[in-house]
Amino acid sequence: MQIAIIKDNKVESMGEHTELFPNVSFPASGPTSDWMTENSVMPVYMSRPYDRMTQKSISVDPYIEDNVVYLHKIEDLTDSEKAEAQTAETNRIAKLQRQERNRRLAETDWMACSDVTMSNDWKTYRQALRDITTHSNWPNLKVPDMDGSGDNDWPVKPS
Repeated sequence: MQIAIIKDNKVESMGEHTELFPNVSFPASGPTSDWMTENSVMPVYMSRPYDRMTQKSISVDPYIEDNVVYLHKIEDLTDSEKAEAQTAETNRIAKLQRQERNRRLAETDWMACSDVTMSNDWKTYRQALRDITTHSNWPNLKVPDMDGSGDNDWPVKPS
């Protein structure tokens, strides 16, 4: 467990608890909170959760907040950074949706063989798959719930 030794409300040193206190026998879970309080020690958090669409994590010198030592600060993204994050997320989703479209097309490729007569329903289905990138909800296509209820933006495979 990463910990920091605190002196005069400042980080004096940081490291693994077994390295900083080699002569102390710790439980498998690491130092207890009572032991940490008695020895002016705080846990070190390398990062904390944040919304990658609106915030960023910045590496900083160690600082103390709420009895924890942090090595990162969370800052809001600028408008241009938010736009970049949104574009990257949209591109990521679009890539996954194209992979799903290609999988669905590959499922029916056998029907496109020259010796198989494809019905108009199947031709329409396959064309709808090719055109899915022009759907008004692209790339945030709706899919039904596990029980089949809910909206579905994907074309329905003919029976």
